[in-house]
Amino acid sequence: MNIIEILGIWLVTASLGVTLAAPLGPINLELIKNALDTSITRKAAWISALLIGIGAMTGDFIVALSALTVGGEVLESFFSNLWVKFLLFGLNLIILGYLGISTLLKTPIESSNSFNPKLHDDKSLNHVKSISLLKKYFTGLSIVVTSPWSYLWWTSVGTIILFSDFSLPDLNSRLIIVIMFLSGIFAWMIAFSSTLTIIGKSPNPKFFSRITKGTAFILLFFALIILREMLITLGELLN
Repeated sequence: MNIIEILGIWLVTASLGVTLAAPLGPINLELIKNALDTSITRKAAWISALLIGIGAMTGDFIVALSALTVGGEVLESFFSNLWVKFLLFGLNLIILGYLGISTLLKTPIESSNSFNPKLHDDKSLNHVKSISLLKKYFTGLSIVVTSPWSYLWWTSVGTIILFSDFSLPDLNSRLIIVIMFLSGIFAWMIAFSSTLTIIGKSPNPKFFSRITKGTAFILLFFALIILREMLITLGELLN
């Protein structure tokens, strides 16, 4: 392949990554909530949102790598197992339920400023680093790796989309394609998080409160969907 062909493949696969990352779901809801966090500075809020996305992208990489090394059919068979699905749905339900409920119970910001002006960037950033940096990262990671849909997507639709149109003779070649795909997800996270923090210039704190509460309700809606799937799976196990 020449450089033009490689860049063309990169553009196509990165674009596919954007199409996976862009739809509204638990990860984007967490990005919104963290990017509009008014208790810290805009810079710290942007980093918090980015860490959520990087954690989710790490989860996608782990799942994709599993599909490549173990094999799509083997992985699909394993994660189609009713007991495995039931366990993963349960873990995913706990995570999304916790995120939604904790957001609803969080004390609303009463400041008249969109981002807390009393915290200097360095102090706020150190606060994020010392207390919640890993928490943000592992929140994104855990949402992806505990969802059976992540594994089923990468072992079915993901492999068809990524590998059907390219000549990929070995594992290294396919791994490069996956990294190109994830670069599109990363680009989306940067653009989305940056846009949200720019929106954060709004001086009305009620705007942020409504957005945050809205994301919490939608997260709980996703949790209800997962609870439904979990009960369906339980019913299949008992029959």
